[in-house]
Amino acid sequence: MKKLLSLMLVLLMVLSMVACSNKQTPVEPDNPSTETEYEGLALNIKNKTGKTINEVYIYPTGGEKGNSVVEAGWKDKDADGENYEQFIYIVREKGAEMEMYVVFEDGSDMTCNVGTLAMYDKLSMKGPTADDLKHEPNDDEAEAALMNSLVALGKTSDNFYPGYELIPVELKNKTGKGITELYFYEEGGNPKAYNNVIDYLYAEDGTRMDVLMSGKAKEGGMYLFKCFIRPHSDNYMIDVVFDDGISITYPITDWFKADGDGHLPNEISLKNAEDPDDIKVQYDDGVPEPIDYLAESLAKGYVVDQWYPSYATVDVDAATVEALRAAQAMIPVPATEEEETPAENTDTSADVPAGYTGLHLMIKNKSGKDIAKIYLFPNGEDKGKNIFKTLAEVLPTEDESVEGKPHEIYVYVFRETAKLEGMTLRVRYADESEEDFELKALEDYTVFTIKENAADFKQKVSDDAEDIAAMNAVAAAGVSTDGVTFEPIG
Repeated sequence: MKKLLSLMLVLLMVLSMVACSNKQTPVEPDNPSTETEYEGLALNIKNKTGKTINEVYIYPTGGEKGNSVVEAGWKDKDADGENYEQFIYIVREKGAEMEMYVVFEDGSDMTCNVGTLAMYDKLSMKGPTADDLKHEPNDDEAEAALMNSLVALGKTSDNFYPGYELIPVELKNKTGKGITELYFYEEGGNPKAYNNVIDYLYAEDGTRMDVLMSGKAKEGGMYLFKCFIRPHSDNYMIDVVFDDGISITYPITDWFKADGDGHLPNEISLKNAEDPDDIKVQYDDGVPEPIDYLAESLAKGYVVDQWYPSYATVDVDAATVEALRAAQAMIPVPATEEEETPAENTDTSADVPAGYTGLHLMIKNKSGKDIAKIYLFPNGEDKGKNIFKTLAEVLPTEDESVEGKPHEIYVYVFRETAKLEGMTLRVRYADESEEDFELKALEDYTVFTIKENAADFKQKVSDDAEDIAAMNAVAAAGVSTDGVTFEPIG
């Protein structure tokens, strides 16, 4: 977790990028009833232990520890005088006696009696033992103002929201229309109690998007891999407004009902802009999409519509809160490091000679043999040049990977557009044997999977954002991977 000061610096940078919109002010739903009364607490914690801390838990005495409120690798003041102090926001049982359990990088730990906590309290760990903890009120107004911003934003440091579910969802728009409004809510609830997902939709380069386009990434669409925070319900609903003004409500039934293999749904695919029942709700076991991406969102608490329940009231102006939400919404999944700028789309296909197509390709070797060369050429013509000669001398198999040489590679080549209907992929193995694969009509961003049985060869257009980004990165060199250039046709 970054220190809040860094978050506020991000705020200053993004304030000018937050466009004014006609969003409705959400109607705050009633918090679900719980037997325990909870309160929001903004705290200042300091590491002066002389050690690096990997985990910190703050919990009712004798109760469950929950999740850590810091990320691993939190250095002490002597090692990092800038970030030894962190501001956190947590939700805990009101008036309860608390403990703090700390795990150090060296494997040692300590348990401290914290007592009752109040808003803005300071917990200063002045050494590596429980006796070294100092608990006192924070009387610094500037720091209190920073902590107020955390509370107003609503994202807790440990992703604990009592009374609510943190629901990871892979969301797809396959309706053929762009979506301008999308609300996810519990059956019987008020959709406008929550935020419009599209108001917090950003491309990987940080550009705000007004529409969730239909289709796969190469078609201009985007699959979303983040969470919603909602009250528990057997059934949920999705309200959608399309870019032509038509609206529709999709039912999401039995969300917490496991399938025959014990898996809960994690994918919602909107299929039809006219039939609310034409929707796919299922468990998708793909890796990394969506399993790893959703696991990351769940661990980090990345929320797709930036709606969080309120457990405390603070005075922060709406523009500041909105800018903080916008900065947080820009984090892509799979996420970059928070200090890094999201990578640009470096696709250079616009530089392709007239009459040719720039082909971003991915090749996976699951053949059981090392591959020495690969050629891509029109059926019956000369094989041309090895299309990955500049990347590797041998492409190892998946199960015999060589350090520095993964079993999959990305290439970028030009080929004559008129001949893409009839192409051959020739594979020459390290043992000098060869196989030719006659391809289906070749499209940009295609993935070839070469398997042990030649009949199992696969040709598929990728919709994986991470693979597409990797293919674009190879194209950033601006030249064909096989080193071949062509004069424009005509």
